[in-house]
Amino acid sequence: MWKSGGSKLQPESPALPAPRSRLRGPYRIVLTVAVLAIALFLIFPFTFAPRIDVPAGIRFGSPSSVPVQISNLSLTPLHDLEYNCSVSKLTRNNGTAITDARVLTRGFIKRIGGRQALTVRCETAYIVTDRLQAAEYTLTLHYQTSPWPQQRTSTYRIAADINSNGEVTGWKSN
Repeated sequence: MWKSGGSKLQPESPALPAPRSRLRGPYRIVLTVAVLAIALFLIFPFTFAPRIDVPAGIRFGSPSSVPVQISNLSLTPLHDLEYNCSVSKLTRNNGTAITDARVLTRGFIKRIGGRQALTVRCETAYIVTDRLQAAEYTLTLHYQTSPWPQQRTSTYRIAADINSNGEVTGWKSN
């Protein structure tokens, strides 16, 4: 007799993955570059305003003059930066205010590159020789960010740290 082993079932061949486009890799790269460019040119200029740094601890400070470092924290440059320092408050140690102090510092800077800084001075025409109770400047910046030529303004208050002898020992900004 014939032995019938029956027919052996052939295992099904594994399913092949669906064919992919050869452009899938370049599409991802282009999409990633586009997202990074949008973040760099559109979001960063609105997120990072210029930062102001003043000397914190100084030995012989003058209330008539303070160096100020203007830093651009964004990766895109600042254009047409105009700065103006004005005296907000000068008060003698006895409590009387000095009202005839005028600003001497105004300036214009054509461009500050991304992640760069420069130093300017805020000075008054009034030479202070008395001991002080308070000294304060207001620094106003008018600038444009890339890629839009939109005028933006930032205002900073710079106040003196004054010891018990009425001498300036440092500056602070907020």
